[in-house]
Amino acid sequence: MGSTYSRTALRTRIHALIYNQGLPSIFLTLNPADIHSPVALYFAGAKLDLDNIQIEQLMTTYKRAEIIASHPVATAKFFHLLITNILDTMIVGGVLGPVKAYFGTVENQGRGSLHLHLLIWLDHDFKPCDLKEKIQNVDFREKLKAYLEDIIKEDLDEFKGKRTFENPDTTNASRNESKTIPACLPTPNPSSPNFASRFCADIVQLVESNNIHKHSDTGYKYWNANQEDKKTCRMRMPRKLVSNSTIDPATGNICMRRCDPWINNFNEYLIAAGRSNMDIKFIWSGSDAKALVYNI
Repeated sequence: MGSTYSRTALRTRIHALIYNQGLPSIFLTLNPADIHSPVALYFAGAKLDLDNIQIEQLMTTYKRAEIIASHPVATAKFFHLLITNILDTMIVGGVLGPVKAYFGTVENQGRGSLHLHLLIWLDHDFKPCDLKEKIQNVDFREKLKAYLEDIIKEDLDEFKGKRTFENPDTTNASRNESKTIPACLPTPNPSSPNFASRFCADIVQLVESNNIHKHSDTGYKYWNANQEDKKTCRMRMPRKLVSNSTIDPATGNICMRRCDPWINNFNEYLIAAGRSNMDIKFIWSGSDAKALVYNI
C-alpha cells in the first residue's frame, strides 16, 4: 500500500464512501497461497495441464517457492486474476448477500506475497442506531443470527459429518489429505458425483491446513515487554467456546457459536475459491468500522 501518505489518501476515499453509502457491513481478508497454486506456477512458465493436475507435476514446496519468488510478475498476474474473479462472481454475485459497494487494498507480506483487505457494503440502508432499535425485535435477532451463521463459520462441525475424500476421477490428482497440500488441489467440480460431500471434505482440509491459528511474532507485534504488559495475542486467540449464537438486545453484543478455540473465521465458498487462509468479520457498530478502516 506504499507510504503513510498513500494510506492516508486511501482512508480519505473510504471516508468519502462511508459518507455516500453509510458504514460498511463486512471486513474481509483474502490471502491466496501463490506458492501452492498451479495457476501461479503456470503463469510462471511451469508446464502444467490445468484441466488435469497431476501431483507429481507440482514439485516440492521448496521448488514451487523458488519458482514463484523468481517470477514476481507472474505472481501478481495470478493474484489479480484470482481476486478479480472472486470479486466479480462471488462478492458481487451475492455469496455474502446483495452488495452495493466494496473497497479493497492490497498489501504484501514480508516474503512478497500479496493479500487483500476488503470492506463490503451490503445493500441496505440501516444505520447503527437503526440496527440497535431493530434488535429489540426477537424475529429480527433470529434472522440476523441465521444470516451471520450462514456467511461466517467459526468451526468445522457443519462440514465434518458430511465429508468424503474419495475422488471419482482417477485421472486427476488424488485428494490424499496426509500427503497433498490442499491449496495445490483444484476446487471440487460441482458437476462431479457426491459434490456436496467432496466440497465439505475440501473445506475441512483447507481450514485445518490454513485457517487454524498458530501463535507467532506477528501476533505479538504490538506487545511491549518493557512496559510489563501481559503477553496476549492480538488475534485474541484462543477464543472462548460458545454453544449457541446470541445477540444481547441491551448492548448489541453479538456472540457467535464456536466449538473450536483456534479456527479463524471463514466463509466456505470464499476459502474454497482462494485455497488459503482468510478472515471475515461482521461490522456492527461505528467503532468497529473505525477500527477496521484504520487496519487498512
